[in-house]
Parts: sequence; C-alpha cells; structure tokens
Amino acid sequence: MGQQQSKDELLYQQVKYSNIEGIKTLRREGAGLEWIDKEGKTPLIVACLNPQSSDVAKTLIELGANVNAYRPGRTGGLPCTMRLKKVLKILSSYFFHMEQMHYNVVRAIESHICLFSGWLREFNGPGFLEMLVPQLVSRKIWVAVLPTGSRNPRMPYKLELAMYSSLQDAQPRTIIALWKVNLEELKFHRSDPTVMIVDNSTKTRFKLAPENERDKQQLQWFL
Repeated sequence: MGQQQSKDELLYQQVKYSNIEGIKTLRREGAGLEWIDKEGKTPLIVACLNPQSSDVAKTLIELGANVNAYRPGRTGGLPCTMRLKKVLKILSSYFFHMEQMHYNVVRAIESHICLFSGWLREFNGPGFLEMLVPQLVSRKIWVAVLPTGSRNPRMPYKLELAMYSSLQDAQPRTIIALWKVNLEELKFHRSDPTVMIVDNSTKTRFKLAPENERDKQQLQWFL
C-alpha cells in the first residue's frame, strides 16, 4: 500500500507542476486521484485553485476525479464544484473556457451538480401553427438547471438554465438567470403541455415542452 500511496502523492505533485502527460502516465500505472495533502486539498482542488490550470482540471475530470471532493476550512469547507465555479467564472461566464472544452467533460460536470438535465422542445414559430403542426415549429434542445455561486443557506439560492442546440455542444446557446424570470402559461391541461419562461432582464420569451408529447412528468421534473 505504501507504494500505491507514493504514486498517488507523485500524481498530486505533477498537478502542481501542471504536467499533464505525467499525470496520465501515473494514472495508467495505477495512481489514485484523491490523495489529500495536509490542508485537505485533492489534486483536482489544487488545479481548481490555479486559474492557469484549467487544462489540468479538465484532464483530472476526464480521468475520473471526484468533482464533489471536500476541503475542510474555517467556513466548514467547500465542495470542489464551488471551487470549479470560481475558477470558471474567471475564464468565462460558464464552466471553463467552453470553446476549448470537450462536450463530454461538460456533461460529466453537469451530471454531478445539475438539478435537472434532459431533452426538451423549444417552440419558435407562430402560435397558430403550434396547434396544427407543432413538429414544424419546435426543435429539440438539451437543457440543464445548475446552481450558481455559494450554497450558503443564509443567501438566496440561485439557479441558471443552460440551453444547448445539441448534446454534442460544449458551449451553451443560451444561459438564463432563473431568479430573473417569470413563469407564464403553465398549460398542463393540454395534451402537449408547455410552459413559457419570460426573461425579465432581456424581455425574451422561451416556450418549452417535453421531448415527447403528453409527457407531463418530464415537464414537472423540469419545473
């Protein structure tokens, strides 16, 4: 076990040096990704604390690092996802520099921290056509509801809605601050239920429906 621990610590050191190839080599040799230093930092937390190490953090996540790793501290500690969020805010408005990030890494992060993710349909045509030929005025989009900022219970809980044109996109087409929206026209009585989201900051309206018609349960989960 001592040899295994030594490899784990060596991988941790390679993270501090931003040596991606060294990290991959040690991982192939069986090194773990969750070695903890005296301050309670895992390799991924170390990468997250360095704004210049986004590629290292990306590599660690792809290799299977725990994005919910916990670091003790004066405030009771923060999960690594909050550290990620802080770093990602520096690099862009949303999870790392998306243009340089592979979509499967985005989906991996989403799967750990999102409150909802899945396919919905977005309507983008004249209202009268929705009743006649809804398939012609709607398109499938991938959406994720994500927490933003600290989860301090004394602070308001804020969520963002990220909307993607496809599952293979790393860059969201639209990000909506859900604490700035109104929900209108919750039409659950229809055979094809819909909800209207009105962004108060931009006065933009988004009309969404379940991926499959009549699937009211999916829309309820989303709401």
